[in-house]
Amino acid sequence: MKYAVLSDIHSNYEALDVVLRKVDEIGVDGYAFCGDLIGYGPDPEECCQRLMKLKNLIAVMGNHDMSLFREDFFNWFSDYAKQSMLYTAKQLSQKSQEFIKTFAKEYHGKDFSMVHGSFLDPFRDYLLTAEQFVLNLDKWKGNLCFVGHSHVPFIMSYKSNHMPQIDLFLGSDVTLKLLPGIRYMINPGSIGQPRDTNEKASFGIFDSKEQTFRLIRLPYDIKAVQDKIESRGLPTILSTRLKQGK
Repeated sequence: MKYAVLSDIHSNYEALDVVLRKVDEIGVDGYAFCGDLIGYGPDPEECCQRLMKLKNLIAVMGNHDMSLFREDFFNWFSDYAKQSMLYTAKQLSQKSQEFIKTFAKEYHGKDFSMVHGSFLDPFRDYLLTAEQFVLNLDKWKGNLCFVGHSHVPFIMSYKSNHMPQIDLFLGSDVTLKLLPGIRYMINPGSIGQPRDTNEKASFGIFDSKEQTFRLIRLPYDIKAVQDKIESRGLPTILSTRLKQGK
């Protein structure tokens, strides 16, 4: 099967629309979503409605998604994240909130596993180091796991008795061949709020038959999103950071 691997949309409809149009052009059999559909951006309801229409969607919940239903997660946020979530809660329909509630805490399937942060702490851990990779090794099976949360596209690879290798995805269209005997954790980056100093929306295409992962970066209308953020009274940082890619 061929999957579109999406993460950290964060209520950015312009970015999501560009990504899904590209996915339709490529053609996939299903969608893997690594969490954080909402928060930060101006269009949570529109993004929920768009994701709801996707066929064969596998989704795990992110910390912003969870904060809709858990006060302790909301209280963990920065002031600007709290403001965005208060705005988000007012925008979301009951149907959209029920849709987000269906997202799993983690996913373990035949072709891949998936979690937002890490299996040790799905909602707070930013999985970024070789040491964290090792600590999570026995929490999932198979050779491939997708993660999100950090908004940085990377690949961690591990061969028995070696330290994991960490590589950032560089370029706008990069395809990696997944090799037998190696376990991989891949972050497809963020669609709605990249943080690797590249402002382009980031996502991936995983082909389970060919055992390849393709990382794609796409430009979108950042100014339109910034105008919405500012006109709706959301914190300025949520606008300025989009163009900075951080």
